[in-house]
Amino acid sequence: MTVRFPKAPRSAAPARRFRGFASVALAVFWLSAYGPAWGDPPPAGNTLCGLPALENVLSRYECLAAGGGWPRVPDGPTLRPGDRNDRVPFLKRRLAATGDMADREARGDRFDGPLREAVLRFQARHGLEADGLVGSRTLRELNTPVGDRIRQLTGNMERCRLLPVLEDRRHMVVNIADFTLKLYEEGTLRLFMPVIVGTTYRQTPVVSGRIASLVLNPDWNVPLSIATEDMLPRIKEDPGYLTRLGLRVLRDWKTGEELDPAAIDWAGVSPEDFPFWLRQDPGPLNALGRVKFLFPNPHYLFLHDTPAREQFDRSERLFSSGCIRLARPLGLAVYLLQGTPLGSMEALTAAIEGGETLTVDIPSPIAIYIVYLTAWVDPGGAVHFRNDVYDRDGDP
Repeated sequence: MTVRFPKAPRSAAPARRFRGFASVALAVFWLSAYGPAWGDPPPAGNTLCGLPALENVLSRYECLAAGGGWPRVPDGPTLRPGDRNDRVPFLKRRLAATGDMADREARGDRFDGPLREAVLRFQARHGLEADGLVGSRTLRELNTPVGDRIRQLTGNMERCRLLPVLEDRRHMVVNIADFTLKLYEEGTLRLFMPVIVGTTYRQTPVVSGRIASLVLNPDWNVPLSIATEDMLPRIKEDPGYLTRLGLRVLRDWKTGEELDPAAIDWAGVSPEDFPFWLRQDPGPLNALGRVKFLFPNPHYLFLHDTPAREQFDRSERLFSSGCIRLARPLGLAVYLLQGTPLGSMEALTAAIEGGETLTVDIPSPIAIYIVYLTAWVDPGGAVHFRNDVYDRDGDP
């Protein structure tokens, strides 16, 4: 089915096309203001990462290294506000070395208020849960040698030089290593959300493009690698697996001829000789959720919803097969469809509940940059580090 909107006024260009298929809605979140840890505007100079700022941080860290680096905080139980022991002075000196704490406050052996604030700053800079406690993960980041940070900065500076120049007043940045999506308009952060990225063996690629359309209630044509490597063993173990997940077996994409899975001798099917195609119906169990966002790219990469909401509770979210799963996809859809009949949460939810698969043109396509940065500098001059989950810091 094709639906066309009436022509919109110049201030709000219309969505131009729709197509049809099935099911329900999801809770959404739309943010227009954030705290400092999430609210970093893009660096000055129309670049995706501020290379001069990284160079300045590198110089400071090289000076620290020349002076012997920063003190190591001794191992021990979790340090908490109010604690008083001989490990606290090491913690204060360590945080003062990287500017998280003023030298004048880095005295004494008590875990006081200024130290808690310094720990919170350090945790925000390193993508840790900001709880003000020094547990095993925070301790590990504190005790990462300065030489390792220098190598991390150097690797990110090389990647930074290869990134494209920002040319759009509106754009989205997905930082794979930070597991976040940020949408900027005129230098102001308009949307933020956590994302899930590819596993270490099916990595999300670095790529840029322009999102021009989205699909509500999408079906899913299962990639052959997922069908053979992930699903085939489960199909063999569980005869009801395909039916339970709404997966159809097709002879091929061209004819769409559907086969009865119960009539197939799955025991005789191997990954090397898999003559079928799998398609998952739209609905609450669909792996793409209720909406996907499309942009031309050589990797067949797209952004989408997911029914696996519990995965967003993890700090490192490496669960996808390469595509990017969004925590709040409907908030993004509403933003991109402003000025159209689907530009409100009520209208978008109603369209999803209507059950049709609708392909919607976005009136003003938006640039997207998918990057891999494990070190960057925010506008206040604070350097941020993330784990090198794809082991790329030795490569540009």
